[in-house]
Amino acid sequence: MSRRREEMVGAVGGEGRPRRERATPPRPGAARRRWLSLIAGAAIFALVVGGGVWAWQSLLRVRHVEVAGATAEEPVRALLDLHGESMFTANLDAPEAAIAALPRFASARIERHWPDTLRVTVTERRPWGSWEQAGQRYTIDREGVVLGHAPAPADSVTIVSNESYALRAGDRVDPQAVDVAAGIGERLPRALGTRAVEVTYAPAEGVRVRTADGQTALLGGSSGIDYKLAVWARLSREAAAREIAYSVIDLRFGDRPVLR
Repeated sequence: MSRRREEMVGAVGGEGRPRRERATPPRPGAARRRWLSLIAGAAIFALVVGGGVWAWQSLLRVRHVEVAGATAEEPVRALLDLHGESMFTANLDAPEAAIAALPRFASARIERHWPDTLRVTVTERRPWGSWEQAGQRYTIDREGVVLGHAPAPADSVTIVSNESYALRAGDRVDPQAVDVAAGIGERLPRALGTRAVEVTYAPAEGVRVRTADGQTALLGGSSGIDYKLAVWARLSREAAAREIAYSVIDLRFGDRPVLR
């Protein structure tokens, strides 16, 4: 028998049938060990991921605060006690509202600047004019918010109120009086070539204006201001042409102005 024949006989067995390999029985506890291995791997993965997240969050803490737009930063920083807080979970709404409520600020916005900085941007109220009441003069902004006793801008208008109580920073004065004063302040230079230096507003009388050249006008209510200023300008020209001296003009009655 040739060598190749012997090999074939040996492969199929002596009787020419294929030889069957005996199946290796599973080792005891192999499945359990596989499950334990999978559980251990998942636990290690979760531990690594959780530890990484914890480490990442622990590093991202508030360490710096920047303030923009404020003349003095201390009042802002006093309301922003978030040093060491997580950049992810620090509550910015409450301090933002508290800062915006300060009398000197019109608005406030807090932003996260990663990895460790909070930036506060505020808009300060600008002094616009003066409000005189109960013997005190207060500086107000265009919205009528009382800013305190600091000097108002040069050549700004003063509104005199007949109310008798004191005011505090943050209070709001009569917005209609402020609007009338602002409107007159813008229109008088064009209509009469002068400016308002004092505006008085009282419910019983309405608006009274004193100009830089010594004239006083009783305007009554705030409606029809453009028409009243046009009448005032026309009478002022006619009085100058006729050399009529007057110090008070009463425009409360529409087409029946009175010079005094």
